[in-house]
Amino acid sequence: MINNYVLETLKQNNVNDARSFENVLRELAQKMLLYALSRTSFFKKAVFYGGTCLRIFHNIQRFSEDLDFTVLEENIDFSWDDYMPACIRTLESYGFEVEIGSKPEYDIGEIRRRYVKIPCYDIAKEYFGREVFHKDKKLSIKMEISTWFVEGAQCSLETIYAPMISSVLCYDMSTLFAGKLAAVMNRSWRSRVKGRDFYDYIFYITLGTKYNFEYLKNKCASSLEVDPKEITEERIKATLLERFESIDYKQVMADIAPFVDANDKIGEITKDTLIPTIKILSHN
Repeated sequence: MINNYVLETLKQNNVNDARSFENVLRELAQKMLLYALSRTSFFKKAVFYGGTCLRIFHNIQRFSEDLDFTVLEENIDFSWDDYMPACIRTLESYGFEVEIGSKPEYDIGEIRRRYVKIPCYDIAKEYFGREVFHKDKKLSIKMEISTWFVEGAQCSLETIYAPMISSVLCYDMSTLFAGKLAAVMNRSWRSRVKGRDFYDYIFYITLGTKYNFEYLKNKCASSLEVDPKEITEERIKATLLERFESIDYKQVMADIAPFVDANDKIGEITKDTLIPTIKILSHN
């Protein structure tokens, strides 16, 4: 039987199809995981950032899949196993079945990860009164942390009020924007453009957010293996221009669509809408 709080959350968000069910249920589970981590020593060692941070704490109008973190100082000994029991207990207390996806390679190198998987066939069937998913359907949340420290970040303490009140250490908006600029400039998309990068970029621009220049320099220098002094404002703008002129905008819009409400209108993202924004970029 669906937990009452989970049921009310689905109803309050007017969930009426499979896509909105997945998005809302995943976001609820993400908040529960953040609460679970806040009850441990996790946020004394790590900080939350990325698209889900932007969604939960700054109300961007798109859903997000992953929970992304980075360390407050270099920590090659970090292990998710120290925190998974708290995560599992919290999710189970709301009636979720929980599986943890782990492989030996997930604990090697800079990025350490776990996959939290929640079977959702029965929940959806009870909510909709009919079969919506295949019986093996699982909701998956990737929890990922970088164990390499990048200097220059600024942090702020944010509060989640539901399902339970908790404090979460996050990058501030200027550092979040700098991280997104680094992704737009340097991310290797291979065969698929991550359109959400550009959706988020426009979100920061419309808010008039200034980017954290010191952090952006250090982040790009680390990715490109160059001296931070080589990352100038001119180089940043030239790289953005090159990206904006070369991407496939049909792929951009296709990538965004599954993460916004079906009733929301997504403004068209094109070369002509992105390139003029370069002139108004500013930093603190």
